[in-house]
Amino acid sequence: MKITFLVYNIFGMGGTVRTVSNTANYFASRNYEVEIISVRRTSAKPMFELDGRITIKTIFDARRGKLFGKHTPLYQKIIKRILMKLPSVFIDKAEDLYHMFNLFVDLKIIAALRQVKEGVFITTIPSFNILATKYVSPQVIKIGQEHKYFAGHGPSLRKKIRKHYRKLDALTCLTDSEIESYSEVLKGSKVALYKVENATAVPKETAKLNQKTVIAAGRYVPEKGFDLLISAFSKVLEKHPDWKLKIFGGGREEKALRDQIMETKTFNNIYLMPKTSDVLKEMENASVYALSSREESFGMVIIEAMSVGLPCVSFACAGPKEIIRHQEDGLLIEEGNVEALADGLVRLMESEELRKEYGKRAKKNVLSYTFDVVGGKWEHILKEQSELKFPENKGTEERDVRKGTAV
Repeated sequence: MKITFLVYNIFGMGGTVRTVSNTANYFASRNYEVEIISVRRTSAKPMFELDGRITIKTIFDARRGKLFGKHTPLYQKIIKRILMKLPSVFIDKAEDLYHMFNLFVDLKIIAALRQVKEGVFITTIPSFNILATKYVSPQVIKIGQEHKYFAGHGPSLRKKIRKHYRKLDALTCLTDSEIESYSEVLKGSKVALYKVENATAVPKETAKLNQKTVIAAGRYVPEKGFDLLISAFSKVLEKHPDWKLKIFGGGREEKALRDQIMETKTFNNIYLMPKTSDVLKEMENASVYALSSREESFGMVIIEAMSVGLPCVSFACAGPKEIIRHQEDGLLIEEGNVEALADGLVRLMESEELRKEYGKRAKKNVLSYTFDVVGGKWEHILKEQSELKFPENKGTEERDVRKGTAV
């Protein structure tokens, strides 16, 4: 069975990229034919390591000097430039990355979708989910992924979701609350809903938890709430001026965050660090992970932190409160409460014993988010959807889950 992913930029960073990379690697290890269609290419190789058996197809090469081929005729260059100046009409304006699309990219995406003729097609954002229902062959099993609860989308996108998601074969959600939300939205349709968490591997390495460092990571956008974290940590420093906060990432809010650090005079303790492909290594050298998101559907970074035994202090958003066990392997804080976030950080900073107690449990509890568990869920989805799509083949090619080969 061939499995094709459509993702915005497999060469970039972020939770979705990490999740697609991990899932694609899992499928490749199980002898599936795997292809990733990346709308954008920004570097020579992906930030996260991919199995050599995985094929990557790029729609738009954004690297310097790669926009036009050496032998592209002048008239084609002119047409391409004109289309690139026109706004996207197929990507909803409510999408976080809408400003990165244009009409030229739209047309290239549709052309790529029309070429998908077999197997399973997995899409990663609402607009991609919707495009799959319109332009991918009816013979293909279409599985959309949702990373937000329904109300978290803009009004125009919610209207499209209600109309077009009904044409998907399946929709995966990250949390029970999302499943409940989309069950109501898609009531009466035949779309199968599955809860499939993001998965990670659990490394042998474990954080020693003896460094005076708090870590955070993600895009510098309002949703991630790094402004709230900086405010909370400035209060923390009143009691613990020898601790550091490192925030790994990048994005449009970088200047605003740097200005905030200067205004609070915390520049000797709070550092905005460049994005990294080895965030686990950085986590191993920290003692607490802080998540300050205003909204977070799941939180891939939380399970990554837990995988190295790093305790988390997080706002109790929909996703984190389904992952973190309060006062067992981390702390959940009232959403948006900066004072409480500061108090939670101080509580763990002041007790290495408590950090190690939570960290040990975190490394154990995160085993439910490995592919030993989540991989089985994907195997079940593929088997069930294949039987529903092609009932005439039921029983003729069962998959051995242990070996990952057709028997």
